[in-house]
Amino acid sequence: MMSHKMKSIIFVIVLVISSSLFGAKIAVATKVNGTVELQKVGERDFGKLKPGTILDDGDRIRTGSMAFAAIIFIDDKSTLKLKENSEIVVTGKRSAASIAKKIDIDEGTLRAIVTDQRKGEFIIQTPTSVASVKGTDFWLIVNESEGDQVLGLEGIVNLLNIETGLNLDVTEGNTGTSTPDGQVNIDETNTSNIPIDPEDDESEESQIRIYFEGPNGEQKSLLINYR
Repeated sequence: MMSHKMKSIIFVIVLVISSSLFGAKIAVATKVNGTVELQKVGERDFGKLKPGTILDDGDRIRTGSMAFAAIIFIDDKSTLKLKENSEIVVTGKRSAASIAKKIDIDEGTLRAIVTDQRKGEFIIQTPTSVASVKGTDFWLIVNESEGDQVLGLEGIVNLLNIETGLNLDVTEGNTGTSTPDGQVNIDETNTSNIPIDPEDDESEESQIRIYFEGPNGEQKSLLINYR
């Protein structure tokens, strides 16, 4: 039987050749199952999203029926997992130490596993709400006609309703709702409503190593471990 280490998959990616190009590169796709499409910023057509694809500020991802995709941000390894029939636009404004991240989603289901955002910010915006994150793990279910649900798994998410400005903090074990008519509410999570993460049962570890040039010309690399 192959050892766990031998079963690891390694993608080696040359990210950029100069620091001036590095600013637009914000994330990398680590897992793609089923029909997942990518529209690069500034382009009209969609192409196939493949594992190891580097994502730029403004790229759009959409998943088809029974599809799944996962991406990792290259500054702090925060992760987004996108379930079927979902569509997002990924944006990020890079500073010297971090990427200020913003995800726009009109419909669909995603899981965000966000590391501590001490030097940046992580925002997810829907037609109804804005979810502001400092460091947490949660599911977001977006329905343009019915509103949004935030299911807290760990940490705190601030859920703000765009129509009224009402907001509340969603904590572990609770579900926050934000509706198009401006209401926000929180209740204990019904565990049967928590979406299934296809990666929860996976044990095989994979790696992506990204090489880039730092602001002073120094060569750097980032090794991302994931399952």
